[in-house]
Amino acid sequence: MAAEKRVAIVGAGVAGLTSIKSCLEEGLEPFCFERHDKLGGVWYYTNELRQGQGSAVYDSVVTNTSKEFMSFSDFPFPKEYPPFIGHRLVLRHIRNYAEHFDLEKHIRFNTNVLDVQRNNDGKYWKLQIKDKDDQFSTEEFDYVMICTSTLNMANTPKYPGLDNFVGTKLHANEYREASIFKRKKIIVVGGSATGGEIAAELARNGAEVYLSMRHGTWIVPRISPDGRPLDSVVFTRHLLRWPTRQTASLESLCKGRMNDHQTYGLQAKERYPAWKRLMICDDMHDRLAQGQIKPMVDIKEFLKNDVIFKDGTTLENVDGVIFATGYGFNVPIIDDSWLYDESGKAEVYKYVFPLRLDHPERLALISICTPFGSHWPVAELQARLASQVFTGNIVLPEKAIMKMDIDQKIKFEKNKQYQVPGPPLGEEIAEMIGVRPSFWRLLLSDPKLAMAYEYGPMVPYWYRLQGRGAWPGARDRILNAEENTRFILKGYPSCEEEIN
Repeated sequence: MAAEKRVAIVGAGVAGLTSIKSCLEEGLEPFCFERHDKLGGVWYYTNELRQGQGSAVYDSVVTNTSKEFMSFSDFPFPKEYPPFIGHRLVLRHIRNYAEHFDLEKHIRFNTNVLDVQRNNDGKYWKLQIKDKDDQFSTEEFDYVMICTSTLNMANTPKYPGLDNFVGTKLHANEYREASIFKRKKIIVVGGSATGGEIAAELARNGAEVYLSMRHGTWIVPRISPDGRPLDSVVFTRHLLRWPTRQTASLESLCKGRMNDHQTYGLQAKERYPAWKRLMICDDMHDRLAQGQIKPMVDIKEFLKNDVIFKDGTTLENVDGVIFATGYGFNVPIIDDSWLYDESGKAEVYKYVFPLRLDHPERLALISICTPFGSHWPVAELQARLASQVFTGNIVLPEKAIMKMDIDQKIKFEKNKQYQVPGPPLGEEIAEMIGVRPSFWRLLLSDPKLAMAYEYGPMVPYWYRLQGRGAWPGARDRILNAEENTRFILKGYPSCEEEIN
C-alpha cells in the first residue's frame, strides 16, 4: 500500500481547518502549523494584538454576514444562535467544528513556518520551521496549502506629517474597545464596514468622531425591510443571473433608510452601489443625524496636533486617528516570482493555484481573496478543490486555459487588498468538483428544492447535496435556512397566540 501523501497546511483559522478536513476526506496526511497557541485565526480574540498577527477582531464585533451564509457546509451554526453573531460565539463554533471532526490532533501550535522552498525538480517542498522552543528544523512535504489569508498585513496610508503627529495612531486591528476614547476627538479613516462600526461605537460611547473617506460610501443595513438578512435578499441565483436586478435590489436596500447619501456627505463616486464601496452598519444613519459623527473628505496632511483635509478644512487638537484601511495581499513565506508576472500582477488560477510554478497543482493558496459575502464557503470549496487536485481526482486544465480564466478575473498586486465576487467564484469551483446542483434535474426530481435553488439564498449547504462529501442533512438545512435564521427571534408569543 502506498504511503499517504504529506500535506503542509500553514495556519489554523477557518481556511486551515477546512483544509485539514478536506485532506483527511481524500486520504491525505495533513500537518498544520499554527504560529499562535490556539486555533481560530482572526476569530481568536485577545486583548492585545499578538506577535505577528494581521487582522483582528475588536471586543464588540458582530458578523456582517448572516449565520446561514457563513456556515460550514456540513456543520451549521445552531439554530439557537442569533442571525448575526458576536465573535465569542463564532470562535466557539469553530472550536466545536474542530472537535467534531477531530482536527486539532493534526495541528502544531506555537510553530512558525518561516520559508517554503521547492526541491530541485519542483515536485516537493521543504519548509523551514521554528517551534515553540525556538528550535529550527526543515521538513519535506508533497504538497503545501497556505491558509494565512490576505488579511495578514495591516495597510496604513502614508500621509505627509503623520510621523510628527503626537496623538494616538492605531490601525483597526489594534482597536479593542471605545471607553478609552471617551470625550476625545478621534478621526476614523475608511469607508468600509469596519470604519463605520468603529466610528459608530466611538460615538455611542462619548467620543467626538470624524469619519474621513477618500471615495465616499453606500450605507446598507444588515437586515432588509422585510426582516430578512441582507445577504438572503441579494445573494440568490436568480439575481446573480441578472446583475442589473441585483444592483437595483442593493440600491433599494441602501436607500431604504437614507435616500439622499449626498446630503449626509457620504455619496460614493459610483452612481450605483458597488460592493467595494459598501458600509454595512446599522447605526450610522442615526449617529449622522444626531451629529455624533461628522463625515470628512480625505486627509491632506498631519501637523503636530492638527489635521488638514483636502477641502482645506483644518481640525485642531485631534486626540487620535484610527485607520480602518484594510490589509495588503502578501505571502512572505514564498518567493514572489511564483505569484507575480512582469507587471507585478498575481497569476493564480481560481485564486488557488499559482500559474507561474512548473507544477501549480502542488501548491494551493486558500482564502487569499476577499469575497463579497462570507469568506468561509469560498475557502471551504477551495480546500476541497485543492485536496482533490493533490490526489489526482481532478486534473487542472492546460496552462493556456488557466491563463485565459485568470485574465478574465481581478488580478492581485502585492501589498494591496482585493475583493472578488464570492458567489460566482463559489459556483465555478463547485462545478469543478462536481457538487454544483442542476436546476433542471432538481425540477424533475424535487420541484420544491428546485425553486429554492433558483430563488432562495445561496447558502453553502447546496454544495453538500450531491457528489463527493455529500451530507444527508443538506436538503433539510437548505429548505429551513430562513426559518433557522429567525428561530431565536421567536422568544415571545405572536399577537395571534396572545389573542387565542
